Amino acid sequence: MGIEMEKVGENVYISLVEVEDVEKVIPSLGADVQLVRAQCYEQVTFATILAVRSFNRGTNHARTLGGELLLRLAGTLQINEAIRKYGAANGENYLVVFGNSGEASEVMERFHLREKPLSRCGWDVLKNLLEKAALVEVL
Repeated sequence: MGIEMEKVGENVYISLVEVEDVEKVIPSLGADVQLVRAQCYEQVTFATILAVRSFNRGTNHARTLGGELLLRLAGTLQINEAIRKYGAANGENYLVVFGNSGEASEVMERFHLREKPLSRCGWDVLKNLLEKAALVEVL
């Protein structure tokens, strides 16, 4: 199986995947892996970059990179709200792996996740999504 995840920065990989049974997958994911629902690839990429940057600076609000990613996507400091809005569900989700491409491939294969073409947002939609992700910087 040829995994073609997008590399974002140093050791971060993002792919759009189809999840059939999220209740089976979520408990088995490690701290360096997150599944999120989002409108488009650019939204997830921007929120991921902000999450990694916040950890590097020591300004993170969540205990894990995956949690910080959810906060950034939702534009809130309330993790319950972020999970409700952007947490994984059956169907299309973005898989974000904070590690190496081998780990990313292993997660895909272990959970039989089918990769899908990345969805993109137009600028009119994307602008609002990026502003929301950046909002956590000032909260």
